[in-house]
Order: sequence, then C-alpha cells, then structure tokens
Amino acid sequence: MVALRALADGKPPQQIAQEWFKTQLNLTQPAAAQAVEGPFGLSWFHAVTMSLVTTFAAGMLIIYLLRVRRANALVGRLAVAAAAMPTTGLPGAPSGTPRPPGNGRDSGNPPGAGSADDARKLESPAVSPPERHAAKPSGLWKGKLQVAAIFPETPNIKTFRLRDPQGGRIPFSFLPGQFLTYAAEIDGKLVRRSYTIASSPAQTAYVETTIKREDFGVFSDHMHDKIKVGDLIDVTAPSGVFTFQGSEAESIVLIGGGVGITPLMSAIRYLTDIAWPGEIFLVYGTRSSTDFLFRDELEYLQRHHANLHIAATMAHAAGTSWVGPQGPITTEFLAQVVPNIAQRRVHLCGPPGMMAAMRKCLAALGVPDGQIETEAFGPARGAVPPPGATVAAPAQPPMPGTAGVSAAPGGSAAVGPATASIRFTRSNKTASLPPDQSVLEVAESAGVPIDYACRSGICGTCRVKLLEGKVTMEVEDGLTPDDKANNFILACQAKSVGNLVVEA
Repeated sequence: MVALRALADGKPPQQIAQEWFKTQLNLTQPAAAQAVEGPFGLSWFHAVTMSLVTTFAAGMLIIYLLRVRRANALVGRLAVAAAAMPTTGLPGAPSGTPRPPGNGRDSGNPPGAGSADDARKLESPAVSPPERHAAKPSGLWKGKLQVAAIFPETPNIKTFRLRDPQGGRIPFSFLPGQFLTYAAEIDGKLVRRSYTIASSPAQTAYVETTIKREDFGVFSDHMHDKIKVGDLIDVTAPSGVFTFQGSEAESIVLIGGGVGITPLMSAIRYLTDIAWPGEIFLVYGTRSSTDFLFRDELEYLQRHHANLHIAATMAHAAGTSWVGPQGPITTEFLAQVVPNIAQRRVHLCGPPGMMAAMRKCLAALGVPDGQIETEAFGPARGAVPPPGATVAAPAQPPMPGTAGVSAAPGGSAAVGPATASIRFTRSNKTASLPPDQSVLEVAESAGVPIDYACRSGICGTCRVKLLEGKVTMEVEDGLTPDDKANNFILACQAKSVGNLVVEA
C-alpha cells in the first residue's frame, strides 16, 4: 500500500512510510526549518561575530601604530633639543651616589672625612644619560638663571644652586673644572666675576658655585648680602681649560687649598658619578676643620668608592676635635699619601702662595711640569682691582737713588707721568699709558669696551689682540698656546713702558 501511494503521489516510499508511522503514533510534525542566510553565505550570527572580531583587531592595530608614531615623535624632539644645545654629546652619567645629609663640622674624623654638607644632598634631581666621557663644550651661553637654593658651607662661604627659570635641564653643558661668569649692576656699575662650577656635569638639573666672601670683594659681598632664593642672575658659561674628565690619564692627583677645592670637587663628583675606574687622590689643606669644605660629602664618597683616597691637613687644629695631620702640605706629606706621584697627572688649585710652594714640592718628587695643571684662586699676582674698589696700600719710603718716583700723599710710592700711549683701533681712541696701569684700566678710563670677568689673568675673558708693541703679564693662565702664538694678550694683566696698538 505504501508503494502504491508513493507511486500516486510521486514521493519516495521511505518518506511516505515515515509520515504514516508518525501519524499512527500521534507525533507532531515539525515545521521545516528554513535557514536564513546572511552575507557571503554565512548566517547572520556568524557574520555579526566576525565583524566584531575584525573591528576589535583593527582598533588594536590603530592604537599600536599611534603609540609607535608618538614614540618616534618624542625621539625626534629629543634629538632636535640635543642639536640645539651649545655642544653635542652632553657629559653625564646617572648619579649612583646621592649626596649625604648632615653637617659634620669638627666631627673629629681623621683624614678622609668630607665637608660640611647639609640636607640638600638628599635631593635627587634628574641627571643626564650615561656616557663614558664628557664631550668638550664649544661656544658660550648667555642668559638668566634662577637661584634655586643657597647653602651656608662655612661662616664666610656659601653655595649657590642655579636652575633654568622654566625648569628642566640647565641650558648649557660644561666640563669638570670649568667656570661661569656672573654679571650684576652694583652701585650703578656693571660688575662681572667668574666662579668655578662645583657641581658635577652629570647633574643637568642645576649648576652650583661655591663663593667665599673676600676682603674688598664687591661681587662676593653682593652675592652673600643681596642675592636670595628666587632671584635671577645674568650668567655666561662655560669657560676655562682647567678640566679633567677621565680620558686624559689613568689616575689623577687633586691638590687644593681653601676654596680652591671647588673645581676639584666638580671633578670628584663627576668621576664618581660615572664610576670612573682610575685612582683619585685628593690632598687638601685649609686653615681649620671649620673651613673644611664639603667634608661630609667627601667622607660619604670615600666610603662608597674604593678608588677615592682623601688626605687633609689643617693649619690650625688647636681647640678643635681634629685628630688628623696638622700644618701645611709638605713634600713628605705628599710622598706619604700619594704613592708613585711622579707617574700621575696632577691638578693644583689654590692661592698663589700655596701654588708656588706646591710646585717646588712636586718638582722635588720628580713630577714633570707637563703632568701638572694649575689654576690660581684668590687675588692672583698682578691682579687688577675692580672699578670703584679702594685698596689701602702700605706706606713705603722712597727707594734710595730712584729717579722719576716721588712720594705720594700718605707715603706710598707713586709712578711719574706716562711716557707711552696706547691706540685702540676698533674704537679709534688713543690714551696715555702709565707704566703702572694695565691695558684694561686705561681702556675703562678712555671709554673703550673690553669684556672682563676675573681681572686676575685666569679666565681669559679680557683677551685682546696686540697689533704693535710689547707687554709684560704677571699672570697669563687665561691664554692658550694658540692665543700666545697669535699675539693675544690679557688686558687685565698687560702693562708696558712703550707704545701699544690694540685691537679693541
């Protein structure tokens, strides 16, 4: 029967049999499901799911590309900023030795103790990326820096920390041992003075100078009495060739006296910042433990750097807790604290008298002159006082048989009238040249502008070219061998008894 019905309806016998079986058992016949197709032959569920997954993947890819683009832009800005600096290859390395707290004055520690530092050393501003050696800066930066902090080091010495008024890194790079020049209007006159940078070149967030109040110190009095935190100061930097960055020798001996330790401290801070492997010897002499600059910090650095060796001696230790060596630095003392000193590079900085004595000691120990670098601190021989400064000269009787010299009021010797003249070619001015006055003094009297800073023959700021004539200079540390070969002179030191022609 099923077969006959299948033939009549034109359906397969199996289908007719299944329908009959379901009818007999009262089974519900489900409606035929019709598949609803979406795009590309997929169901709508699959199409929507694939769309969401594709959108998420595209979003993640866009975010990745934007982050890569942002990183590339940041690298580009940093490269442009580095190229805009006065030099390339800024010196620096991460400071792995934070400055210690405390004030440690008269702590009674033996040689090797550090200076009178304070809580400023707990600060840890950003430093520049590590480099093996600092690159030599070229050119000068001029502008204003802001006083960020002032630290009293001793009763007559203060450290001034300067930063960029806009924040960020200082706008110039420098080498250990270089100096900057301040300028300020004092009593209606523009006065400039140079001070060695004491901070490490690896520290780019600020720069520090440590300034002693000097007798008749017009500018040092101004800094100590007038300058306060937040003030802006005119600065020119960097200058100077009394530098050491580690590549010049395998070991270094730093000999300092008094405030002459400041350029040496810059070198010590930098060399320890970059973990320089060479031996560092600091030999320091000062009047008393109260005047021992950077004592706590030096003690800290010596504990954390096995290659740093510090030996100090006090000229006057009576009444203090100092138990180390006493008296001046002598040949025997140098031989004792610095082994094989004749084979080492030596940097010497201090007052002129101390410098002369140290040169004799070093010569006695066999140190060649070519291994010694010097920089005088304090009033150098032949130093010219700044405009407006009055220095009382001791009364001196006339020398027997001296012609052309007469007694000046007050009993001091006075030089007779000038017999020579000086012509300034750029200013087109001519003036008398007394034998006891420098080219800079005569230029100031004649209204000829010659830039200056230290007025003691060290900084080289007053360098001018001598076109005709001959001069004598008691101090000429500010001239390089090339300067001397090209007939440049230091206006603050140059004196003559004959006619001169100067390019100024």
